[in-house]
Amino acid sequence: MKHLKNFHLSILFLCFSFCVIAQDDTSGYIETEAVIKEINFKVRSRRSSATATVNYKTLEGDSLTSTVKLMHIPFIGALDKEGDRIKILYNKETPLLLTTKSTSFWQSYGLYLLIGFGIIILLYRFINRSKK
Repeated sequence: MKHLKNFHLSILFLCFSFCVIAQDDTSGYIETEAVIKEINFKVRSRRSSATATVNYKTLEGDSLTSTVKLMHIPFIGALDKEGDRIKILYNKETPLLLTTKSTSFWQSYGLYLLIGFGIIILLYRFINRSKK
């Protein structure tokens, strides 16, 4: 029983440290609202990507058009549609460089979190089965 408690604590520590390390630094970016004008969804072998052409205004009042990666479901498409308003982050020095809050964490690390969660469930079931 003591080993199982230590196992749970080590898994909890691993998940917490992964989440702390995985956070992106967005201090050089400014948040604003953008309107999606066009969505492009591409599938290349095992990889898929969804990008959107968006119109937005900077703090200085400049109207700009650029592209940004969108959160999407592989082989299905983007979660947003044309005409939607989304929150974007543009670079202070180069306002045409965009990111979204969703791509900051979930697009980069969501798959790894799901794989880690699956491994935790697998190990838990393996430990329970070995006790019987």
